[in-house]
Amino acid sequence: MRRIVRLGAGVLLAACGVLMTSCGGYVREERLPETGATLEGTVTYGTEKVPAALVIVAGAGGSATGHVDEATGRYKVENAPLGEVKLAVNTAPVRGEMQGKLMSGYYKGPEAKGKGVTAPPKIVDVPAKFANPATSGLSTTINAGANTYEIKLPR
Repeated sequence: MRRIVRLGAGVLLAACGVLMTSCGGYVREERLPETGATLEGTVTYGTEKVPAALVIVAGAGGSATGHVDEATGRYKVENAPLGEVKLAVNTAPVRGEMQGKLMSGYYKGPEAKGKGVTAPPKIVDVPAKFANPATSGLSTTINAGANTYEIKLPR
């Protein structure tokens, strides 16, 4: 009986090995170093506040993203790369998110009211050049700890 159990375990182990090999081996997860730095502030386009957007921070040590909170109008990017960074503001991803929330009835339910949101924010169309850190022309320096940067996009 022990021999059958050992044989069964061996067959199972071999099958797992074959399966892992056929799937390209093991999965390797890359993680950026934890910097502990945060970047936060508001986003304006001309004189208009941008109440919903994706904020991208790209530096030599990697990149990080954060969202403008539709209830407060502030963004926060955690684990931001240290040193000189380039920034981008992209409103295209939130357009789909807002549409999904509208369709699901989110803005009428208690989960929205608990966050101080009663109606969907107006989507401010920011030009595409600001959606890419390489073309936005936005940059700042991030130090360890909390950092504040008010993003002002010219019209």
